[in-house]
Amino acid sequence: MKTIPAYIISGLLESGKTTFIKHTIEIDDSYKTRHTLIITGEDGEVEYDSDYLDTYNSELVFVESLEEFNSNEFHKDILKRNPDRVIIELNGMWDINLVEYPAFFDIYQMINLINFETFPIYFQNMRQRFLDQIKQAFVVIFNRVGGDLSVLAPYASSLKLSNNGARFLVMDDKFDLEEAFEVELPYDLNSDIIKIENNDYGIFYIDTFDHRSKYVGKKVELNAMVVLSKQLPKDTFIAGRFAMTCCSNDIQLYGHLCYNNASFKLKDRMWVHIVGELKEEHNDEYDEDEIVIYPISITRTIPPLENEVLDLTK
Repeated sequence: MKTIPAYIISGLLESGKTTFIKHTIEIDDSYKTRHTLIITGEDGEVEYDSDYLDTYNSELVFVESLEEFNSNEFHKDILKRNPDRVIIELNGMWDINLVEYPAFFDIYQMINLINFETFPIYFQNMRQRFLDQIKQAFVVIFNRVGGDLSVLAPYASSLKLSNNGARFLVMDDKFDLEEAFEVELPYDLNSDIIKIENNDYGIFYIDTFDHRSKYVGKKVELNAMVVLSKQLPKDTFIAGRFAMTCCSNDIQLYGHLCYNNASFKLKDRMWVHIVGELKEEHNDEYDEDEIVIYPISITRTIPPLENEVLDLTK
């Protein structure tokens, strides 16, 4: 079956989706030889007028509902139009988890756009809608932030834990991009043993994925929950914490693979104090490198933490 390159653009109303799509098409000379089908699910302030579509070899299709977009009839209609690529501007109020993309789509990119002027209020009142879109994105782009990027810092842990594989960027009014989050670490990487306070585990977890090389060969001290599973490699467990990024229905485990070669007698869901060395190893299941912990000592007598679940919603 023929496959069509597809680019998915999500975001709430007035997040700048149409402006971003138009700019992306304009700076890509491939419009001279490739026909673009733009599928949009909402009417925003910025429009695709006929002159624009003619100039950039594009065609616009409006979809009135998620049900219409998911229908086999609409998928067949896309094929009949024979586009060289498809750009989809999703309706921000659709449940992105229910969107059904045609089997012939080869999804090259999924980008979520966020207007920071309205973000704090929307994030407070529509957090699940935001996080659902972020979880599926390859790239998350904030616009209308202004010159002080520190305003993004309070949201860093919650957003990055919701999708640590995504890249978070800030876009200015000239469409220039830069990294969104530069969080100051609450611990000293140059210490003989890096001590992770209980409330700082989320920052530690994220940074070991973003900047693995800084942690290789370092020693760390932290409290963690033991999670045992037959699906893990022999003599290993997960040392981690549960964290809430949205609501009580969105609590997930975040942790590092930890070796138990010294045969510490551990039980599932017990709390331990670990001093260990951090190393970088390849995870065959996910086909990526990750930081793992080789324990030097494990204290098994610590009581459960006062806040067993990290609350990152505040």
